[in-house]
Amino acid sequence: MLRRDFLALGSLALASRVVAHTKLTTGPKFWLVKRGQSQVFVLGFGEAKDKSWFTPVLQRAFQESSQLWLEVGPPMRSDTRDDATKKAEADQIHKLQHESGRTFFDVLEPSVRPRVRALMEKTGVTQEAIETLRPWWAYYVLNRAYWSHNKPSYEPVAVDDVLRKLAVEQGKSINYEMPSFLDFASWMAAMPDKAQSQYIAWLLDFIDERDSGAYHDDFDWIVGHPPTRSLDRMRTRYPQLYEAMQPRRNAWWAKKIDELLSMGGTAFIGIGQLHVLGPDGIPKQLLRRSVVSRSQLHENPLL
Repeated sequence: MLRRDFLALGSLALASRVVAHTKLTTGPKFWLVKRGQSQVFVLGFGEAKDKSWFTPVLQRAFQESSQLWLEVGPPMRSDTRDDATKKAEADQIHKLQHESGRTFFDVLEPSVRPRVRALMEKTGVTQEAIETLRPWWAYYVLNRAYWSHNKPSYEPVAVDDVLRKLAVEQGKSINYEMPSFLDFASWMAAMPDKAQSQYIAWLLDFIDERDSGAYHDDFDWIVGHPPTRSLDRMRTRYPQLYEAMQPRRNAWWAKKIDELLSMGGTAFIGIGQLHVLGPDGIPKQLLRRSVVSRSQLHENPLL
């Protein structure tokens, strides 16, 4: 979601269990993808303030999985590399975060510039703090500034951190679409200028919606009703951003699920909810690319 800056149970023999097709009346949307004895669980998550999203059904699915897949590796990790290697990586990241020979405002579409300046004035972001940044990185600077002035009334719980910690405790392998921050920065910086400008506009639309009081369903995903307005807005208003963020990345995940099913065993994927929704979400991609048939894709299975 926009705000975020990228129970062990007894063993249950899923392979011998008949999966019911009854839909859950409560709990997040998730999918079971099956091929033979192989299976992959896919959870799309959003904002959380506790662990109420981690229902007994999801706990069982997670317990049965031998590996966890997430989008981006944690920013803080054990780093035993020598100082020269770490400095070289830091220099690479700095270059990916900053413009060369032009400013942040040069890249923005003209209609977006005054909206950014209005937000800067409200949140105290100075010209000097942002003008050298590439739009993809300015997005996070502006987003943090906004939330520093609009603190939530609860302590946010990062779902991916919860899953990562449990995976460590249970001895699961942990894997990522983008293992390091350098991988993430490289991917974001490679987006076309127009898509990066649209990334800023998409953020501004979200902020405008929140400030107007129209957005109040942060936690609806936890009871199986994830909001789609933000995704629909990206798809209809910002096609270049949508193509980069949704079809391209979701196709990567569909291919990865195909690989996991070919390897055997059980995997658990936790991913931002926008990637499982809409006409180009991961479930749709799996069917479109014939990774599995409809009979092999179960939404909200009752385990």
